Amino acid sequence: MPLLFAVALAFLLQHFIGALAWAGLLAVITWPLHQRLLRRGWSGIGSASALLAMLVISFVGPAIFLFNTLSNELATVERVLGQINQTGIPAPYWIARLPLVAEPALKWWQENLAAPGGLNALIHSTAGDLVPHLTGTVRMLGSVILANGLYLFLALLTLFILYLNGPAVVRYVDHAGERITPTHYSVLRYLFPLSVRGTALGLCSVALLEGVVLGLAYAVAGAPAPALLAVITGYLALIPGGAPLAFSLVSLLLLGQGHPDAALGLFCWGAFELFLVDKFVRPRLIGHRVNLPFLAVLFGLLGGVSTMGVLGLFVGPFMMAVLFWWLRGGHVATLQSAQPATEPVAPDDKAA
Repeated sequence: MPLLFAVALAFLLQHFIGALAWAGLLAVITWPLHQRLLRRGWSGIGSASALLAMLVISFVGPAIFLFNTLSNELATVERVLGQINQTGIPAPYWIARLPLVAEPALKWWQENLAAPGGLNALIHSTAGDLVPHLTGTVRMLGSVILANGLYLFLALLTLFILYLNGPAVVRYVDHAGERITPTHYSVLRYLFPLSVRGTALGLCSVALLEGVVLGLAYAVAGAPAPALLAVITGYLALIPGGAPLAFSLVSLLLLGQGHPDAALGLFCWGAFELFLVDKFVRPRLIGHRVNLPFLAVLFGLLGGVSTMGVLGLFVGPFMMAVLFWWLRGGHVATLQSAQPATEPVAPDDKAA
């Protein structure tokens, strides 16, 4: 009977499980800050409102900067494209050295880009073919934006309620967990906040580091709009594989502009920096709290995001933490070896 009820409840809330999950994850991640504000004399509503405002600003602020920079850069791009369309752009010397495709590639460039007005004709012909698809995409995009706006509102509302009634919610969850799996629930509720907070710290810190370091590299290499590319790289770095995709595309852009030395230097620097981050920084930030090795963190992140999307970034390392706890003997005593000396083992985590 309880299992059937759980299945029926999941079916009923299937469209809102994502919003509830995000609210729970954000509550777990930020709960120590909430507790600290309460200990300093803040009211529950004041602390919840401040943390909610902080989360909104941390996500909306970079987005506003991105769109503002993008609008400025689009004007520059439009002006450059107009000049190129009037004069044409000669084919780079490296096209003639391409194996197998040098002749057709050079011919296509001469017909479409080297001749004055060729770029305008190419854009019109390509845009004409894409108009029916773009119209359907825009219509679908509108409904998707409205739906995601509703999910975001529900997630923030749920998070606000969790800040106010977190201890009561935890008592209900503890009661249910102890009834379902009394033997292992204490381990699960201990590892979950540690892995989730470690993952959040690792992802956000690495994304900020990647955006700043690679943004400076873009500026040194002479890439166009380095600040815009840095923000985009920071967002992509939240997902495993996003940062190498970003600096590889910028390297190809520099190569297409006729700067092979800058393209090669940027790619080599990006690969070196990515090796340092993935080998030392990210595994230590994410796996150190629950004593996970590098490969466990890597496959947990990749497997989680490929199976469950962004939520899988948190679920994957948690499942790996449970797996390695079991491989190390499956005893409660092994949890102490996974706990860093500076991590407080306090009942406050029960409220997270």
